Amino acid sequence: PDDIKSLADFKAKVPFMDKDMIRDFRDRNEDPFGGLACVGPPHMRGVGFTSGTTGDPTPLPRPEDNAVLVTLKRELWHMGMRPGDHLTYLLFTFREGMIGDRWMDTGFTPICVQHSPLDIPYLVQVSREYRPKALFMISTPMILGLEQYEKKTGEDIKEAFSSYEGIVFGGEPMSPHIRKLMDRWEFPVFELTSLGDVATATECSAHDGMHTWEDVALIEHLDPDNDSDAEDGGRGEMVVTALLDDVAPLIRFRTDDLIEFTRKPCICGRTHGRMKPLGRKGDEQIVNGKSILPIDIFPFIGDFPETRTGLFQIIRQQREVDILKLRVGYDSDVLQDSESDLIERIKARIKQELDLPSEIELMSNDEMVKLGPPNKIPRVSKS
Repeated sequence: PDDIKSLADFKAKVPFMDKDMIRDFRDRNEDPFGGLACVGPPHMRGVGFTSGTTGDPTPLPRPEDNAVLVTLKRELWHMGMRPGDHLTYLLFTFREGMIGDRWMDTGFTPICVQHSPLDIPYLVQVSREYRPKALFMISTPMILGLEQYEKKTGEDIKEAFSSYEGIVFGGEPMSPHIRKLMDRWEFPVFELTSLGDVATATECSAHDGMHTWEDVALIEHLDPDNDSDAEDGGRGEMVVTALLDDVAPLIRFRTDDLIEFTRKPCICGRTHGRMKPLGRKGDEQIVNGKSILPIDIFPFIGDFPETRTGLFQIIRQQREVDILKLRVGYDSDVLQDSESDLIERIKARIKQELDLPSEIELMSNDEMVKLGPPNKIPRVSKS
């Protein structure tokens, strides 16, 4: 550490780390924390987990001042939350999500709801009864669950959620169908993404990228091919270093996330960086020489009545292929003709949008949702 006397020294001399290194250390040493944990209880206040969408879930030891909560409290304040307001805290237990006392210093009153479509009746009930001001967070399966609940019960979702001034959406990019539903219900949506397992990054009122709090994490934006600094506003890989976490800090952690990133001031007044997620570097597939990421599929895959939920997976058995293979979720109740006809319509649309040949495997929406954790499905699969 004494060799590091400047940020230039840090970038030149400190090695990178990544998830594979952490998992390898975990397996070789039977250490569930992968060698990251510097201290134990009581300073280690809890352990959360990644969702495991891209591999084994990674344990995340947390200090009392959890950086995720530090940034989230700021974002909620920006959305209008003030002491005495109710917050719907819609999270999964694997993210140590039901710890209500973490909100005591804000004056917010959290209402903890399990992030599961099975709890949608309760979510609607508390939204109407307590009139919360913000909700953290909602995802594709929960929105689809609300849509089904609305059809089944006739509930007025727009009215039930009318008190919210901020609803955080995360887990994956938003499909056009999900956006249309939330627009119809007039949800005040703020999109959220991960800041490389260090914290989260959320849109401000300008909705022009997610803000990266630079007192929480040092952000490097590197050219994926040569590790030099990427151009401001251009595409690069996000590398993060934790600045608040003294329990299990990630140092120059290669996230594998491709982002557009800029440090130009935002019209909201913040001077912290802003990023727009593009996809994971490891998810990129080269089809007939063309780079394809899930974000290239999202804009059109839900345009058919049968596939409007926008559920799909790229089948990536190797990086370079001649044919784009997709697994697509569909609703058999609205199937217009036959499955083979739907497949041909999807293939024609892919040819129109991407100019690529394709193979399509259909799967029911219910089965597709089972392929992932509660808030998203893996958009790239090896099989």
